[in-house]
Amino acid sequence: MTAPTAEELAKLSQFRTRVGKIYPEPDEKLLSWLRARDLDLTKAEQMLRRHLFWRKKNEIDNIKIWRSPKVYFPYIQFGFDKENCPVFLMPVGRWDIRSAIEAGDFVPALRFIYQINEAIVSSISKTGVSQSTIIMDFDGFGYRQIAHRTVIQGMLEVLQVFEANYPEILKATYVINAPRTFNYLFALAKPLLNSRTLAKVQIFGPNRANWQTVILRHIDGDQIPPFWGGTRPGRDDFCSDDWFMEPLPPNFFKRKESTYDEYGEEWSTIKVPAREKVLFEYIMKPGDTNILSWTFKTEGYDVGFAIFYGEEEDYPVKYNRVNSHEKIQDGFLKINRPGKYTLEFDNTYSRSRSKNLLYRIEVRQFQGSDQNFNEINLHEIDT
Repeated sequence: MTAPTAEELAKLSQFRTRVGKIYPEPDEKLLSWLRARDLDLTKAEQMLRRHLFWRKKNEIDNIKIWRSPKVYFPYIQFGFDKENCPVFLMPVGRWDIRSAIEAGDFVPALRFIYQINEAIVSSISKTGVSQSTIIMDFDGFGYRQIAHRTVIQGMLEVLQVFEANYPEILKATYVINAPRTFNYLFALAKPLLNSRTLAKVQIFGPNRANWQTVILRHIDGDQIPPFWGGTRPGRDDFCSDDWFMEPLPPNFFKRKESTYDEYGEEWSTIKVPAREKVLFEYIMKPGDTNILSWTFKTEGYDVGFAIFYGEEEDYPVKYNRVNSHEKIQDGFLKINRPGKYTLEFDNTYSRSRSKNLLYRIEVRQFQGSDQNFNEINLHEIDT
C-alpha cells in the first residue's frame, strides 16, 4: 500500500473519530476503507459498518476453525513476491463450481471461499505487509461453467463479497490462460469492481511466454512451481504436497479436452461429409443485443470454420482450418445488427474423409453494458 497523502492523513484523523470505538485497528487498515470509497467519510463508514455486520452474521471470526466437508476449490500460497507480499495461486479453470452447486453444496462452498479470503488476510498480517498478489489460472475454464446461470451468479456473489469486505488487500491480480469465453464473464464482473481494483488486474490469454514474462518480473522463479515456469522445489511440477488442506489429486491438472464425454448430454453430434459443408443459421431480431457462443471439437481431423452475415456478404469470423481434433475450439460474438448469422463447418477440401463434429451453440441475451464489454482489454486472445 502506498504511503498516505496529506489529504488522506487529514481524512484518516476524522475517520478514526467516527469509527475508532467499533474498529480499533491501525491507521493502515482504516485507510483501506477510506480509499475504497474515494475518501468519502460517510460512504467509508457505511461500508465498514456493513462489513462488521457481515462478519458477525457469517461468523467469520470463527471460520479458521471451521472444517470444510471437502476441498471444493484447491489453492496454494507458494511464496512471496519481490516486495515480500504473499502470492496465492488459484486454478479457477479447474474448479468445478457447477458440480458443487448442482450437488446442493453452494453454502459450504461459499464458506470455503470465505476461508480462503481469511487465509489471505492472515498471511498478510504475518509478513508485516498490507497486500497480496493473486494468480488466477483459467486454463480449463470452459463452456460448461459459463453456460450455467447459477454458476455465474455464484461467481459474481463471491466477487461482491470480496470487494465489499476486503478493500485494498490486492497488490496485483494476474489472470492467466483466459479463454475467449472469459470476456463474457469479465463484462459482467467489471461493474462490481471499483477503479482501484480494476487497475490492479492484468489479463492474459493462453500464450505462456506473455504472462510468464510479466509474473517473473515481479516474483522470483524459486517461489513458483515449475508448472507455471518457476523452479520451486517439490514432489512434482505442481508442488502438490503444499496445497491447502490436502495434497492435490494426481489427475487434477490433467487436460479435460479428451474427457468431454462426461458432459455428453450437453454436446450435439453431426457428421460433416467429405466435399460438403454443414451450416447452422440463426436469425437475430431488431432491437436485441445477443451473445452467440460456440464450442466444438472434431474426432481425428481438422475442419474449416467461419461465421458469415447475410448471404456471405461479410465474415465476423473469417474462414480458417482449425485443429479442432487437437484442441476444443470456442468463442463468442456480441451481436447488435439484426439479420441472419451462419456458422459454417467446411469439409469441401477433403475428397473422401468425413468429419465427426461435436458442438454446442447458444444464443443468449447480453446482460452487461456495452461500455463494460467493449473496454475489455486482453493482453492477447490468440487462443
